Amino acid sequence: MKDELLNFLKQQIPISEELEQIIAENTLFKQFKKGTVLLREGEVSKECYFVLKGCIKRYYMLDGDEKITGFFTEGQVITPASYTDRLPSKFYLSCIEATIASVTDPETEALLYQKYPSLVSLSRELGEKLMVSISNEFDDWVRFNPEERYLLLLKNRPELLQRIPQYQLANYIGIQPQSLSRIRKRLYK
Repeated sequence: MKDELLNFLKQQIPISEELEQIIAENTLFKQFKKGTVLLREGEVSKECYFVLKGCIKRYYMLDGDEKITGFFTEGQVITPASYTDRLPSKFYLSCIEATIASVTDPETEALLYQKYPSLVSLSRELGEKLMVSISNEFDDWVRFNPEERYLLLLKNRPELLQRIPQYQLANYIGIQPQSLSRIRKRLYK
């Protein structure tokens, strides 16, 4: 698992052998069963996650209905806003597959930053890349209609179509499952 984490980091930015060693020695991995709720609305997040295996969904509960706003799979980072701002979360995180993730908590992170200042710049660079990616994804999602969103998923994250139940994909795209079926039929003709 450590190799997967280090390979991901090296694909994003150059890191020294010293940093590799620091990360390898100080990374905690956790396994979560399918259905595990990692964060509930109203809780303050005590952890952030780097998904090594599995899938986690982010969702809100609106008038008793789930509104899915993201799926996080291998190689993706989840840093809930409440992790950094220490305010109650507005959303839920739950595992829709058995998941293995590297996990960090604020106290450990602060100690590591103090002990290894080079981790601060590494985190900043990764954070900047992540923010650009999230911003671009959000811009596309707002501009596109449901069919275009589905096509975007086909292009950028085709593995989700095999891993996520259709009703959850439809929820994520912002339509009913029947509408997603019609879109898929039309596209595959």
